[in-house]
Amino acid sequence: YKPFPLQIEPCRSVGPHELDVVKSQAVIKLSPVPLPAHFKRLECNTNLNLPPLNWLTTSHSSHGLHQALYQSAGFASFRLGQMFPDCVGEVDVVSDAENIKQLLKLPYSAQSAISMVVHKVGNTLLLDEFDIQKYLLRKEDDDWKWLRTFILEHILTYGDTQHNYCLKERSREALQTKNLLSKFLYHSLKQTGEELDYDVATTPTQLTSRRHGLPITGPVLPEPKIEENVPDPKSSHAFNRNVVWTFEDIRMLIGTDMPIFGGPNRPCISLRLRDAAQPINVLTGIDYWLDNLMCNVPEVVMCYHLDGIVQKYEIIKTEDLPYLENSQFSPQVVRNVAQNILAFLKANATKAGHTYWLFKGRNDDVVKLYDLTTLCQSQSQAAEKSESDPPQQQVNPFTVPVGMLLYSVARNMKNTLPRISPKAAGNIRALLDNCIKLLPKEQYPQIVSSSHYILSDLHVPAGIDPKEPKFEEDSDDQSLYDDDEEDDEDDYEDDLLNCDYASEKSYQSSEQGGGRANVAVRHICDALRDFKSHAKKAKPAPLLATTAERCSISLEHISSGLSCLQYFNGSQEEKLKESETHAKQEEKQRILHEEQNPNMAKPFSAIPLPYEQLKVSQQQAVPALKKPSSKAKRSKSKELATTAKTKSSSASNRQLSAKFNTQHFGSWNVHLKLLLLEKACLTFATLAEQHYESRSYGSTLRSIELACQCQQVLNKYMANVVSQYSCLLGRAGDCFFQMSKHWEDIGEYEQQYEDQDKSMGVIIKELAHELEGEEEELPTLAPVKNVEQVMLHSCKCYELALEHAQKAESNELLRRLGNVRNELGLKYMYWAQEEYSEVMKKKESVKVAGDTELENTPSSDSADPLYVKLTVNSYDCLRRGIEAFTTVQDNVNLAFLYCNMGRFMRLRAHLTMPNESAIALDTQKAFYNEAFNYYVKAKDCLDTRKANPELWDLVHWELSTATFTLAKQLQDYSTADKTSLAEASKEVLELLQKSLKLCDVEHPGARQVLYSFRSGLIHKRIASFHYSQLRSHCSCDFSQLPKATLQLCKYHYEKATQILEALKETGELLVVQLERISLHEFLAELSTHPAQKIKQMQAAFDICLQCQLIFAHVIDTNSGQAGDDEFAGHLTLFESRLQNALKTLTKLLLTGKDPKQLSKLYKRMYMETLTGKHGTGAQQLPATGPKHLHTLLARLRAMCDAQLA
Repeated sequence: YKPFPLQIEPCRSVGPHELDVVKSQAVIKLSPVPLPAHFKRLECNTNLNLPPLNWLTTSHSSHGLHQALYQSAGFASFRLGQMFPDCVGEVDVVSDAENIKQLLKLPYSAQSAISMVVHKVGNTLLLDEFDIQKYLLRKEDDDWKWLRTFILEHILTYGDTQHNYCLKERSREALQTKNLLSKFLYHSLKQTGEELDYDVATTPTQLTSRRHGLPITGPVLPEPKIEENVPDPKSSHAFNRNVVWTFEDIRMLIGTDMPIFGGPNRPCISLRLRDAAQPINVLTGIDYWLDNLMCNVPEVVMCYHLDGIVQKYEIIKTEDLPYLENSQFSPQVVRNVAQNILAFLKANATKAGHTYWLFKGRNDDVVKLYDLTTLCQSQSQAAEKSESDPPQQQVNPFTVPVGMLLYSVARNMKNTLPRISPKAAGNIRALLDNCIKLLPKEQYPQIVSSSHYILSDLHVPAGIDPKEPKFEEDSDDQSLYDDDEEDDEDDYEDDLLNCDYASEKSYQSSEQGGGRANVAVRHICDALRDFKSHAKKAKPAPLLATTAERCSISLEHISSGLSCLQYFNGSQEEKLKESETHAKQEEKQRILHEEQNPNMAKPFSAIPLPYEQLKVSQQQAVPALKKPSSKAKRSKSKELATTAKTKSSSASNRQLSAKFNTQHFGSWNVHLKLLLLEKACLTFATLAEQHYESRSYGSTLRSIELACQCQQVLNKYMANVVSQYSCLLGRAGDCFFQMSKHWEDIGEYEQQYEDQDKSMGVIIKELAHELEGEEEELPTLAPVKNVEQVMLHSCKCYELALEHAQKAESNELLRRLGNVRNELGLKYMYWAQEEYSEVMKKKESVKVAGDTELENTPSSDSADPLYVKLTVNSYDCLRRGIEAFTTVQDNVNLAFLYCNMGRFMRLRAHLTMPNESAIALDTQKAFYNEAFNYYVKAKDCLDTRKANPELWDLVHWELSTATFTLAKQLQDYSTADKTSLAEASKEVLELLQKSLKLCDVEHPGARQVLYSFRSGLIHKRIASFHYSQLRSHCSCDFSQLPKATLQLCKYHYEKATQILEALKETGELLVVQLERISLHEFLAELSTHPAQKIKQMQAAFDICLQCQLIFAHVIDTNSGQAGDDEFAGHLTLFESRLQNALKTLTKLLLTGKDPKQLSKLYKRMYMETLTGKHGTGAQQLPATGPKHLHTLLARLRAMCDAQLA
């Protein structure tokens, strides 16, 4: 006969009720136990007092039953937070499920004690059971002496102290009940050989490494050590299930060990053991109900026993548990309690990093919340004053774990968010600021410096372009600590404060505590009303700042991070050395043991074949911290490639993190230093761009110099670093060039370069330490008060930038280099011109002083004069500028350079070298021909005027000026002998005609008037040239003169007169008219016939009368020409020629026929010129000359008109 297992019957003790729906949802984050345990129904009269064979086994097949009842969770919220940092900030509460149940049973458990520690991390509360007996009263050491003293003096001063704070029932009966339940669960576990396999990757031993699978979008940063994560590092409790439980509108991350069973008909049930002789009370019913809600278990199976003998099974649906006879409770009350307690804690536990103690003694009416951190600080201050206890004894044991959790959560948020909005950045900043406040940097330099690095990266993210930094702008996207959620919380808090507790009163009769059941909850509501005015949560401000502010804050964090490096003392390295020494000793002992005890083959034992895995996991292959030799450190570190400033930042950062794990940097010291200096490089580069835009060129150079030094340190430790030298040095070249343009502010720029704040000083000190003994890769970028040196610095920076530049960048750098070389070449040219003028003035003064002094003056130095050096430098700069623009094929700038080179050649044509007494015309011609070639090249670069009209006109003007100047030189200073005179004359005429063609009088513009004036001068010179040709003609007869030459001479004089008259250029016009008068006098001399002579002299007299307009214009404009010696000489000459013309005409007409009686008219006119002169006297002021002549010519014209009439 084989007995059958008991049947499961529906529970008949559920009272009638309306369906009260409670919103509850549970999502399993991680469950190291396999699928629900196979449920085995026990036979009737099974004796549970007898332990099963598998009792308390810890194998995988036990489904975590061994820890469900006997293991204490300890401070579980810290472990949960470290395991799931993505949940911290997103959920309201992180805690052990037992703590949540204890709080939610508060209205029905007035006789129970509550002692919990509360911590605020972001927007999440961490709740942990705080067993006073275990952690304070039973301890012999003085770790928490201040807290023990406080509890004994203020909390346990009344009545039944021993039982008032006892949290757990530790009686013999309670232990027997627990053992019986444990045996029952193991009895109910179906033992078959067909256990379902499950993934080994989720076993408890693998939990700590779970976070390595998180997506990493930044460089690898140190993780807190296990002993630093939690206040009780010896506790290694891992929950069977880690669940995100949403109860109404409260989200909680909880850990639970409740066993879940399943079978063919009922896949998911919870199993309970009940004494058939005792009814279920309210607390037990709430316990079962909450356990099932937390794990989404739809049913509970109860096994009833009498003295350990199984009687029957009953099954109850989870939603029916609140309505069991004799144990009814209201789900609504539990919900209100949950919301009230959460609101109470959030209203009062507001300071991040503070430890709060939630305490309620047995039979107390109130739940009290103490701020232990403030208490600890006040105790420390009192101890310091009394000097009875050293301050270091007043330590809060939760401070470090909270700080570590803040760091872990912030780091997780930073690494996993796809985009970091200003609001998210503000939250991360708040977390890390609190972390830095909590953790002493002397003890935890890794974490503190990492926090500073993350904060600096928040303000200046990796991957931004320093020239155009773009930061995330605030948007309406849902994010952590969303405003809408907080508004909802405020709304339901208001509702709770006004809620009616009539529904609770109907359940008081069933509770042993009677009317005291709801006192605790009511007190919470009263406290909420008191604290409501202060309950407004201070939300972290979004991270919004200008680029300059971001850079400044980033540098502060970088300097703070670097200052932590000094605390990376030798202790870590010493520990590593000790472990290496210990490992070597163990290896020696092993070898010695093997030698003394040779491993002989044993019969009936297989010899295992050793093997190595082909793919070794990354964590096994590389120890996190390994101390290499200095050579290995340098050589292996060369493998690391960082690309922090590339635009594809996330991909490059993943590459960085992956590659760092393969390095052997010895410790985090070097790694964090490199990360901070890399960030400093980017920050200084960005700050330099900001200073450059604001024209603070001294500050720009200081930032660029520091960025370059950071880059040098990175190059020292790592190979294949993306070089920023080209960008940085290119901008430095721009700065020096801009300084030369704004030279009046050079003193201000020097002061800017010298200024530095405290954070910059720390970075400079660290860089100096790192670069001590290293070769100077770059010159100093300090500005100097010498414009030539500043411009040479600019060129040097561009040249160094080109050495490090990629092909795409080199063209732009070459353009900028060519531009500076052009400007420097022009400055050298002008300086050479000024210096040469000074030298010539000195020579003139020496000549005036006399030959005796000239003999006494010492001979010139063998060294070349300064103007020679300046000339050479100018040519060299312009030549190299041309080379730069030729390389990049920048035709517009090349045309500019060719034009300036042409100007240089013109200057050079007029410079006398030290070994020359005077410049030969042939030498001048050679230099001018060089200038013409450069001007032609400039025009060839532009091709047509349409390409760049302004530049084309400039080149055209320069060419016209050069041609005209050379023509003047050859015409005025020709030294050709008679044999080469014809060729020289021909050359002069060709140049004059060429320069006349180059006068662009067609296109309107600023130079149109200048071109017109120049064309008038050229016409005058061509006419003068032909006049000189006529004078040099051998014939003495008018008829033998070359008519073509005479016609050209008259034509060009007339053209010159027209142009200069239109422009009212009185000085040049008077000279032209005098030359025309001279021409007619010359023709009259050559004429043999009196009539011809009279005709030529009358033409000369007519020209004299035309000059009345010249004198009128001089008088009208009050021109300063009237006081000019040359102009005064021309006036005197004009007056004499006028008198000569009238006198000659009078003589010619008196000796010949004079039918019109003109001789008398000319005689009277001649007398008028003499009378006018003697009447006013020769002593008249020069300024009255034009007036006198203008009046005289007016009278003469009037006399002519009267005669004609």
